[in-house]
Amino acid sequence: MLFNAHQSKIWFSMIKSIADFRKGELRYFDLVYNLEGALDAGEFEDSNLLEEWYIFWTPLEILYAVKGNSVTAKDANKYIADMESFLKRTSRSTSTSM
Repeated sequence: MLFNAHQSKIWFSMIKSIADFRKGELRYFDLVYNLEGALDAGEFEDSNLLEEWYIFWTPLEILYAVKGNSVTAKDANKYIADMESFLKRTSRSTSTSM
């Protein structure tokens, strides 16, 4: 899938949200829902991309449903690392098209 400029910006905002959470600048709730909101805002249409994105996002949402904002970076580290790895890997494999 080729990302347009808007989609690339949105995709990198997801990576930034993860970094902000790790620095303590974002609550867990905000991380989980910033990620979901960004996905919606990007209007990504590739069904394989969306399916894979949800594979990595769903554990983050479940953890929030169970622990709420008491989730720490340590609690979510594996899930966050998996999502971040997916986002970075995908951003490298897509080219911006205009």
